Amino acid sequence: MKPIPTELQQSINPEAGPRRASVEMHRNLNCSHYDGCLDEAVRRGWQSFSCMKCPLGSLASAPQVGIEAYATQRRAL
Repeated sequence: MKPIPTELQQSINPEAGPRRASVEMHRNLNCSHYDGCLDEAVRRGWQSFSCMKCPLGSLASAPQVGIEAYATQRRAL
């Protein structure tokens, strides 16, 4: 199976409240394909992307972390 990111017309607001789309709602930060999907979105010139329609979304095996922990983890790389 191949990951399938979906284009979003607007950027995701990381400080969005419950009524707005948040990063955790649209992105599966723990997916092993996340970096590839991010690269694909950049290659296609997308403003933003979502993992919500991807068939691999439910297959992520990494422990679930929120946006703050994810950003800290990525900084260490």
